[in-house]
Amino acid sequence: MPAAFEPTAFEPTAFQVGSVMGPAYARMLADLLPPGRLWRRVTGILIPKLLLASADELARVETRVVDLLNEADPTTATELLPEYERELDLEEASTIAERRARIVARTIARQRYRPIDFQTALAPLLGQDADDVVVIERSHAFAVSIEDVREIFRFFIYRDPNEPGTYYVESAQELVDQIKPSHTAGHVIESIDALYDDPFTLYDRDVLGA
Repeated sequence: MPAAFEPTAFEPTAFQVGSVMGPAYARMLADLLPPGRLWRRVTGILIPKLLLASADELARVETRVVDLLNEADPTTATELLPEYERELDLEEASTIAERRARIVARTIARQRYRPIDFQTALAPLLGQDADDVVVIERSHAFAVSIEDVREIFRFFIYRDPNEPGTYYVESAQELVDQIKPSHTAGHVIESIDALYDDPFTLYDRDVLGA
């Protein structure tokens, strides 16, 4: 290889804009030059500078491709979070982690009403695997026992606060309100005591833990 294109000619320089991949790309570009005496007559550092400038652009493109792959996944996105939120009609949450969780949850939510559908949609917001999300439905027998037929249309999503992981109860409640059937009432709770409310004692009639 001609002296002008020895590997030492492609050590980091001001022409590489801080890129650590520039020298590698410059060497690859140099290897593509045709053989011949003409290149041995080249003096100075014009050609190495030209190759380094081209190499920096290739390195920049590679970096942006990696960024694009990360941004395509809402769980790792940062730059495109506003785009996801605008598309899904979501308001910006306070932290990056919650914004990602809200986007993932809203993306996988389906307009179906089985417990597994709520488990799948709420898992990212509750920091759990879908199978670990507890869905508690009121039974017909329970509604009859308290003489309130409306209870058959109420259900609970219980998240034990003692379980590990980061979770966002308010955002989970917002999602439940969006995807539940209009004739039902769904509550995201952190206290199992919410199940003991009743219409007779008038003690704490509102749902706890929501």
